[in-house]
Amino acid sequence: MKNLKITIITTICMLGLNSCSSSNASVSPSQNKALNSVTNSTAEKNNKGSMQKSLDGWLKDEWTPTVEKDEAIKAKNQDKERDFKLQEYVEKTEVYMRESNSTTQDSHYKKMESMPVIGK
Repeated sequence: MKNLKITIITTICMLGLNSCSSSNASVSPSQNKALNSVTNSTAEKNNKGSMQKSLDGWLKDEWTPTVEKDEAIKAKNQDKERDFKLQEYVEKTEVYMRESNSTTQDSHYKKMESMPVIGK
């Protein structure tokens, strides 16, 4: 009786798994209609996401005009064949932070500097 149960369960599992594995075995992924109905691998994305749009807008409206005001950065940007160095980004960030945070009302800079552990 025990052997009969094991044989029946094994036969059912083998038939079930065999039929699932061979249904689309000869079809390549590009010809698989079920897969293409869910996602088309040849589709191209033309629209940017909201985060990319937001970043592009910030770069165009805030970062570039603020950073391009500095004469030293303008001079470096004239040479298009130079290699980019991380120090250039640090310098641009310094200029941007100096220009955009000209007032310390909204930031906690003075409060942080006055703290004994963090400040001077």
